[in-house]
Amino acid sequence: MCTFSASVADEVLAARAQGGCRDCFARLYERYRMTLARYLHESFVCDFDTALDIEAEAWKRAFQHLDSYGGERPFKAWLLAITRNLALNHVRHLHRAPEPEALARAFEPEADPHDQLERREALEACVRLVRALPAELREPFVLRAIFDLDIRSVAELLGLSTTTARGRLFRARKALAEAVREPKR
Repeated sequence: MCTFSASVADEVLAARAQGGCRDCFARLYERYRMTLARYLHESFVCDFDTALDIEAEAWKRAFQHLDSYGGERPFKAWLLAITRNLALNHVRHLHRAPEPEALARAFEPEADPHDQLERREALEACVRLVRALPAELREPFVLRAIFDLDIRSVAELLGLSTTTARGRLFRARKALAEAVREPKR
């Protein structure tokens, strides 16, 4: 059993897991469990059960190929890259292009049902706006805004230069800002 504190960095846990510490890999799993399914559900057309299946395969591959993780990029980005490749293979297998799925439906219980309804309607409107983005803008936006990856990690994950990734993120934000502006009267 490892004696690390809960705040130990992913890269330290990954290095220890590479050395054979199964507890460290289990901590990484606990830290990011459901993150991969959420990414799949939000960025690709797949029902949540399919997302969970792909997530399970991604964790299996991550464990099998842990020795290939060199620590040169964040563990989360490395893990999302494995997941993305599996998802793209799944999509290719189904002979269809990836489309967005709804953003996470965060639900915070509140005393006033009217506030809950307004929050849900606003969230659904945001989901529709993000869904309407072209795929080349949507995925960088989801990775940066929802999964909090730095621009370098987004670029590497998508196989783009950082300049291109930054430009797509800018265009996505601009398109969303234009979409939410009220029509001029």
